Amino acid sequence: MLQVLIVLLCTLLVLEVAYRYQWIDFFKTEFKALNKNIKSNQPNVLVFGDSFTAYPNGYVAHFRKAHPDINVINCSMPGSGPYEMELMASRRISDYPPKGIIYQMYVGNDLTDIDPPVNWGELSFSRNCYWSVKPYLEIFGLFSRRMSGLQSDFDQKKLKQDQADFSPGLYSPRTKMMIRAESNYINHSIKLKGDMKDAMEDAKESIAYLRELVPKKVPIYIVVIPHFSQVTKSYQSNYIKLSGHKSSLKTNYRFIREISKVKGVEVLNPMRYFREMESDGEQLYYSNDPHLNETGQKALFDFLNEHTKELWQ
Repeated sequence: MLQVLIVLLCTLLVLEVAYRYQWIDFFKTEFKALNKNIKSNQPNVLVFGDSFTAYPNGYVAHFRKAHPDINVINCSMPGSGPYEMELMASRRISDYPPKGIIYQMYVGNDLTDIDPPVNWGELSFSRNCYWSVKPYLEIFGLFSRRMSGLQSDFDQKKLKQDQADFSPGLYSPRTKMMIRAESNYINHSIKLKGDMKDAMEDAKESIAYLRELVPKKVPIYIVVIPHFSQVTKSYQSNYIKLSGHKSSLKTNYRFIREISKVKGVEVLNPMRYFREMESDGEQLYYSNDPHLNETGQKALFDFLNEHTKELWQ
């Protein structure tokens, strides 16, 4: 038994080193699934992000329809954060030299991906063990995504449920789990309280690394998607009903200000645009899931298309 444990530990350590240095393309499966028609004779715009960007009918699909003469290459992965972006960026940029880059961030979990909110009193033993070791063994994050599958965030039965009226009983179990772990975690991310301050420094280092990988003439846009509870008082009320703390509604919040300190990138904040759309009667987020619905994805495209014009000229 001891020998078996030693072999397993050694195998895990080898995989961790291979993952951190990307000896092989650990993200190849997701990349191939999201990019089926890359033309070698066209310029490239690379888009990095998480499930908001990997959404099948999302803003990347709108970019592709609007700009068919440019390869809009989707380098996203559901459940990923700044660290995964940093790991995959070098290979993607080398294989597909870009004329521009869009990196999508999310207030809801990018920082907690770096420093998960372990809570032994509220969460299961296995969840706390996973979140305790994840910052040290990043390969576990890849294992988790492999087990859930690329399309887990976009299951049609779940999305149909999300189109129902808001209900705490129907709401995303992961969101409710995060609230159980730390009921004020969104405000901590917005305001960079506690461990989130250090997590932000790590995120900024990942973005600075991305900036170093391409010439200065290549523009990099960082679009920060707000958590739904930041957008309207109605969404905020729903979040409080899930037992979350009241979120700050400030437009120029500290998360945005800190990201803006990274030299050589332009930060895009769609908060005001989202609020205008919501005030006009458009619902941008699912009722029972924190993701943007298809209306929200189209709104995000419209916002980005207006603010990234130099990429498409």
